[in-house]
Amino acid sequence: MNIVILAGGFGTRLQSVVKDVPKPMADINGTPFLELLMQELSFLDPERFVLCVSYLKDSIKNHFHDNFMGIPVVYSEEDIPLGTGGAIKQAFDLFNLKDALVLNGDSYIAADYSKFIQQNKDARLAVMLKAVDDANRYGRVEVKDGRIIAFREKEDIIQPGLINAGIYKINRNLFSNDLPEKFSFEKDVLEPMIPQLKPTYMLAEDYFIDIGIPESYAKAQRELKSVIYGDAKNRALFLDRDGVINEDIGYLHKKEDCKFMSGIFDFCRKYKNNGYELIVITNQAGIAKGKYTEQDYELLKEYIHSEFKKQDCEITAEYYCPYHIDGIAPYNRNSFYRKPNPGMILRGAKEYNINLAKSVLIGDNENDILAGKTAGLGTTIRLINEQNMRGSWQTVADKIIKINNQKTIGG
Repeated sequence: MNIVILAGGFGTRLQSVVKDVPKPMADINGTPFLELLMQELSFLDPERFVLCVSYLKDSIKNHFHDNFMGIPVVYSEEDIPLGTGGAIKQAFDLFNLKDALVLNGDSYIAADYSKFIQQNKDARLAVMLKAVDDANRYGRVEVKDGRIIAFREKEDIIQPGLINAGIYKINRNLFSNDLPEKFSFEKDVLEPMIPQLKPTYMLAEDYFIDIGIPESYAKAQRELKSVIYGDAKNRALFLDRDGVINEDIGYLHKKEDCKFMSGIFDFCRKYKNNGYELIVITNQAGIAKGKYTEQDYELLKEYIHSEFKKQDCEITAEYYCPYHIDGIAPYNRNSFYRKPNPGMILRGAKEYNINLAKSVLIGDNENDILAGKTAGLGTTIRLINEQNMRGSWQTVADKIIKINNQKTIGG
């Protein structure tokens, strides 16, 4: 799935407090708003981000360049502002998109995007809606029998109701060939074509904010990061699997071939007893290359977890990435979750309320270490096995543990 983000607006109402950068790049306690938004969307593991840019576009391009945490970033540049519809259509045409998740670059909503995409995978158009206390500030949306039936204009009275959250799942056949170059998606397509389009919707029930006015921007500065990151009070030991937990024999996928590294249970138990969660993060290129299946991986995972539980150092969670660019379909692609990208670490941190700065990673490959550094882990440990060396001895890890036949991981 491609993700298209509209980031080309002038932000006229916000220019009294946000100057010299486009609205999506407004600072939220040291981080551009657009970066926070893209980090959350990265958990969807998109094929790429398509940023629709116009006003002060170089500030966006110079910040993100062509990659964000391992996810390709491309730009649909507008020489003149094309309106929301023109910007979306240009992005679809320029990159030959079949469908995409489309969002405004100046609003944030905590929602189950995966569910939204899956539920509406066959729809020409799906819209995410949000219930708010003052719907007339945005314009109310009316629904019936799972479909949107009307959009109402903004009114001066305060009235609760549903609003368009500015998040769409769009299929390219939504756009007719007779549309002008410049048009509004909302006014020229969405609102007047409700009877023909019959758009589906999903109601987002969690936090929503747009930073379009100074008051809401100030609110975002006060609370957005805590909404996204929560009260990260737990610590974790993040572990690579092959070469750290078990001996690396190459494409391990059978429990009878699994031999645990000497000292690994004592090493993990020490951290567990000191209050650390144990989280495994493992690239599984063998799945992508057809060496074994995801079912094989799951069976081995169950065995390893059961052995750790017997040793009184139960594993909290495990994340794996089955993708590799040189693999077979459907696994032959890059991924936010494949180390050295930080996806598995960041997902674990989000789901288990982990304070990354107080957490530790141990891996036997430099890609493990780079993933930890990118995620912001407090301590990274490189395990160098002199009997089974993986990669270069050079490392940016904070600590090194060398092992051989006489020395265990904890020795």
